[in-house]
Amino acid sequence: MRSLEILGIARREAEEYYFRNGIAVTLRGLFYILVSKNVIPNTKSAYKRLSEIVAKARYEGRFPNTLIRDITRSSTYMERFESYPVELTEEQLKSIIERALESYSTYSLNPWKDQRERVFILVEKEAQYELVKKIVYEGFHFGVYKIVFSRGYDSATDMIKLAEEIKGLNEDGYRVALLIITDFDPSGEDIARDYVERLKYIEPSLDFEAEKVAVTREQIERFNLPCTPESQEEIEKMQRDPRYKGFVDKWGLVRVELDALVALRLDDFKQILVDAIKKHFDFKIYEEVTRKREEELKKKAEEARKKNVELLKKVIS
Repeated sequence: MRSLEILGIARREAEEYYFRNGIAVTLRGLFYILVSKNVIPNTKSAYKRLSEIVAKARYEGRFPNTLIRDITRSSTYMERFESYPVELTEEQLKSIIERALESYSTYSLNPWKDQRERVFILVEKEAQYELVKKIVYEGFHFGVYKIVFSRGYDSATDMIKLAEEIKGLNEDGYRVALLIITDFDPSGEDIARDYVERLKYIEPSLDFEAEKVAVTREQIERFNLPCTPESQEEIEKMQRDPRYKGFVDKWGLVRVELDALVALRLDDFKQILVDAIKKHFDFKIYEEVTRKREEELKKKAEEARKKNVELLKKVIS
């Protein structure tokens, strides 16, 4: 197929993905979409060609930059600014005072406070980290304790920090659930084991469980995800992994990236993740205990607001 035809289809698919899901697709995800529609083959050379076609079109303004989600490089503005007071109107001053009152006179309530568990989500792929945050924010109102970009096998520093956090939560009476999101390949399947072993080695008394949420073999079969390694070079790369033999003996010669699941079955991935979180949130405790606490705090907050307004009038007069 000619490059212009591939570009046209790629743009239409990227637009549809964006408008359907409210987030741009990664280039890797777009590749899997085109593979699933038999536009291009599932090969390394086809991915490289797609990358070149889309990049050239983005440079030339023929493919909106907002339709592709990249891993952006960190940057920081370092120019200094000096601030000077300006004259305010009565309305502006009133607005500032109202915001200050709201800021300094609030009660905070964590809906997880009365729960038995706390949840960490560990994401192997940096490209999907923001997406996972978006899914949790939109799909589970109460959130989770923490979402971590783990870079696959996390460093000793990060593992020690994680162990300390789990220990602190255990001491506060919580059990911890680690929800792990990785590719389905020799290292991706081994990461859960690695987390458990290293955390227990650091602190044997830790009370936690680790669960591989995605990508799983069951999801590969249920959603018919492309699972054949793209090239001989990719197979040879897998073979250099010390976990390769055990993985192939158990699962066969397969490999599925998280990008494929996210690109081809995003709604299913969202549901999988939200359901995994909900398993660790006791809604009965929330309704019977936390909701009562919420109502009490709302009453206190309203009383506090009225008293603050009365006090402000005295201070100003």
